[in-house]
Amino acid sequence: MPGVQVSKSDLAHIFGVDQPTIDHWIQRGLPYIRKRLAGIPVANNERELVFDTADVINWRLSISNLEQEW
Repeated sequence: MPGVQVSKSDLAHIFGVDQPTIDHWIQRGLPYIRKRLAGIPVANNERELVFDTADVINWRLSISNLEQEW
């Protein structure tokens, strides 16, 4: 079942962490979606990161399980 799509700021709030922690998670493989920002021409190619909460929860659980195996 898909989760809710949220911004990086909202995701940080949901998980009780700061945005640099989300950046660190992204470097470790946190799944995200790139969406075009409203009102920005496509040629500009600016994107906003959006996160599916279900995907993030599943990723966090898988990371947690991997860390426990060590």
